[in-house]
Amino acid sequence: VPVHRAEGLCAVYKPLDWTSNDVVSYIRGMLERDARNRGAKLAKRRSKSKTKKVKVGHGGTLDPLATGVLVLGIGSGTKDLQSYLSGSKKYSAGAQLGFETATLDMEQGKE
Repeated sequence: VPVHRAEGLCAVYKPLDWTSNDVVSYIRGMLERDARNRGAKLAKRRSKSKTKKVKVGHGGTLDPLATGVLVLGIGSGTKDLQSYLSGSKKYSAGAQLGFETATLDMEQGKE
């Protein structure tokens, strides 16, 4: 039974207060549950055995207070991530005026 149904790159939305590693762990957990439900034999996460593992990685860290698109590599797609990072990046930002927070960022929300 194959570990991955499909391998490659995908883009996911990273919500506020999640780290990039939180997103990777969540997706890896979903894929591991799916693989086990299909009968795949998986190694434990930190095991050094030769048993198959679900490989998931991200293409760059987003700040926990940032929301946005996080590019993930799944299976053999983890090897492709570096080639996508060599290109240029474009950032966009939005602003809402007229409110203040206790920490002067979105960490504690609006007052």
